Amino acid sequence: MMQRRTQQTGFTLLELVVALAISALVALMGASAMSMVLDFYQRNAQRSTARESIRAAERILRHEWAGRGLLIRSDGLALEFITLHPVLRKPQADLVLARVRYACEPSGKGKLELSHSVASLPGDSPGAPQPPRWLETRILASDLQECAFSFLTEVRDPGGAMQPRWQAEWDDQRPAPHLMRLALSDHDHMPPVVYPSRAGS
Repeated sequence: MMQRRTQQTGFTLLELVVALAISALVALMGASAMSMVLDFYQRNAQRSTARESIRAAERILRHEWAGRGLLIRSDGLALEFITLHPVLRKPQADLVLARVRYACEPSGKGKLELSHSVASLPGDSPGAPQPPRWLETRILASDLQECAFSFLTEVRDPGGAMQPRWQAEWDDQRPAPHLMRLALSDHDHMPPVVYPSRAGS
């Protein structure tokens, strides 16, 4: 009697183990690639947000600097001046002149942040000068690698000729500088922004 030989179909245990291992490897590679793509887009979004914050800070300073008075004060890390155009999140109708202060301050982990403060000017009360009354202080830009102010002046070289030079400090006993420079950058190096003085100042 002839025995009918049956053919077995399907996978052996070894083939199943190999297939599962390959599937797991492919899934791991896909998850890793997806994680890298998401991380790339997240970093780009963070950099775009940081750059927009820096540009917004530059626009606020440009607006207030355009209406500044002749007297300014700076030590290179902080800048104070009086302006006709203070920028407040909630503008006050009775605030015409205001003192503004920009300060580069440490924010931890070796980074810097740029703060912006607006104060009403003290009244003409007799006695000692009154300190400014700060109406608002906010952070304009954070996670900065560089934050500094400098001013263009002229100094005499050994030959007696006047040469332009950037310096960090300026006091209110000196005439207004011709140019003011703000160096503000995050992870990506950004060129400093130069602000001219007002015409006739």
